[in-house]
Amino acid sequence: MFWTWFFVCLTAVAVAAGAAFFAFRAGREKGFARGHEQGAIDFLNLIIVSGFDQKVKTFRKLNERARKGGIAFVGDSITQDFPVSEYFPGLDVYNRGIGGDTTVGLAKRLGESVFDLAPKTVVLLIGTNDLALLETTPEAVAERIAAIVGTIREKAPETKIILQAVYPVNPEVDPNTVGKRKNEDIRTINSLLAKLPGVTFIDLTDVLADAKGYFDRKYTVEGLHMNQDGYAVVADAIRPLL
Repeated sequence: MFWTWFFVCLTAVAVAAGAAFFAFRAGREKGFARGHEQGAIDFLNLIIVSGFDQKVKTFRKLNERARKGGIAFVGDSITQDFPVSEYFPGLDVYNRGIGGDTTVGLAKRLGESVFDLAPKTVVLLIGTNDLALLETTPEAVAERIAAIVGTIREKAPETKIILQAVYPVNPEVDPNTVGKRKNEDIRTINSLLAKLPGVTFIDLTDVLADAKGYFDRKYTVEGLHMNQDGYAVVADAIRPLL
């Protein structure tokens, strides 16, 4: 009886120990996975911050050569990749887009991106990265865009502001690139931006979206960024407003 009881207890201990070991290993692996994921996010943020600072420094130097009274295209990577000189020949156009930028970043660099240029017109597109990189709401994104517009109107009251609606996304093309961005949130932002006073608001959603309301594949690279067919559409819509 004693030995039977002993072996039963020993077996129970072994089973419990084994379960504890596998639970520990699973937890450790999950912890490593979380650590690697957080590390990747931190590394990406470091790259974005470094690139942001370098671009701002570049803008400062370029602004020394720029002619006042031109047209400033301001925004994130969608603006950065917009070859405005080719699409608007004969005009003094300046690209002040920074990949990965948000409303928070743009608010900090309005001096280098807008005021130093003393432009007659600002073409503004910002907000999509807020949904992917910041803990925020569509309403808060719209509020920050409104604050940016307000700052420009206050410090450069003669400057015309062309405010673009945030473009739709297409998660079916590349969900990893689209990330946490949702067209529902984007529509909320745009509905609020449409009410802003003192701007020329241009909403190209109906032109750029497919029947589902997604960024049309013929205009996008991977569901977020725009290809040259898309830029041609945007340029044709903006040109009469300049």
